[in-house]
Amino acid sequence: MLKNRKLARVVADAGFGEIRRQLAYKTRWNGGTLNVADRWFPSSKTCSGCQAVTPKLPLRIRMYVCDHCGLVLDRDENAALNLAALVKRHVAGSGPETENGRGADRKTPTCGAGGIEASTPH
Repeated sequence: MLKNRKLARVVADAGFGEIRRQLAYKTRWNGGTLNVADRWFPSSKTCSGCQAVTPKLPLRIRMYVCDHCGLVLDRDENAALNLAALVKRHVAGSGPETENGRGADRKTPTCGAGGIEASTPH
C-alpha cells in the first residue's frame, strides 16, 4: 500500500505495527487469543456467500459483485464477513471462546482492572 502515492502517507501514519503490538499484549493480558490473517489473505476478493475468488479487483471498485452467485455487497463489509468467517474456522470447537474471547464464565472483577493497576491509595 505504500507504493500507492495517494495512500502512502495515510498508511504510514496509521502505524499498523503499533496497533497490532498493542492488540497482542492486551489480548494476552486479558487471557484471549489474537488471530491474525495472512498478509495475502484475499478478504475483499473472496465472495462471502459462495467463497469464489475474483482474481483482480482494483481499489477504486467499492461494491463487490460476485460473478458466480450474484452477491452484491459493499467491499469492506464483504471483507469483514470473510475475516469473521476465518476466525470462526480457526476457533471452532474450542467452547465458549467462539462467541466471547474471554469465555462466557469469566466476569470482570468488581475492583476494576485487576486491582493494582487502577487502585488509588486511601
